[in-house]
Amino acid sequence: MRRFLHLISLCTVFTLGVALPLSAQTTKGQLAAGGDVGIFFPDEAFEKTVTLDGFVEYSMAPNVSVRGLLGWASPGFENFTEDHFRQVRLLFNGVYSWKGTQWHPYATAGAGAYFLRQLFANAPDPDSEVRGGLNFGGGLEYYIDKGNKSSLKGELRYDIVSHPTGFPDATGLTVTFGYKRYL
Repeated sequence: MRRFLHLISLCTVFTLGVALPLSAQTTKGQLAAGGDVGIFFPDEAFEKTVTLDGFVEYSMAPNVSVRGLLGWASPGFENFTEDHFRQVRLLFNGVYSWKGTQWHPYATAGAGAYFLRQLFANAPDPDSEVRGGLNFGGGLEYYIDKGNKSSLKGELRYDIVSHPTGFPDATGLTVTFGYKRYL
């Protein structure tokens, strides 16, 4: 946990150091969609795993947008990789972005529903459950065309998920890389 806090602190300092000198992005009314692939680093006794995300983003005002994200991850239990803790995330975030040249940093925060299910290879699976959670993070977009219609992006997001007693914790850090297309 301490390592995650150090990483988040470093990312915050980097984002503020790069982002504050840049001017605001002006893309009001613009719609974008994309997908990400990355790695999910769970907090509790789970193994790292691949995560897949798809998202839609709408710019509400200059440099402010809202994003809906649907994500999936299925980390194995530590030392029991045939057993999994499937997670489907439905997140709604606010995004604040800055305009650079081809590089555009952004910060994001929001809340969502986390649909969780333990999957066991040699035992009956318990019922699935829905938990609430918060998330925050930041990233960097790199526009790959002159019209700023397509971008490659990297994002670091920390999800804090409610954790009832006696159940596994779904909290963790996600690092993703993806493609975003402005429509």
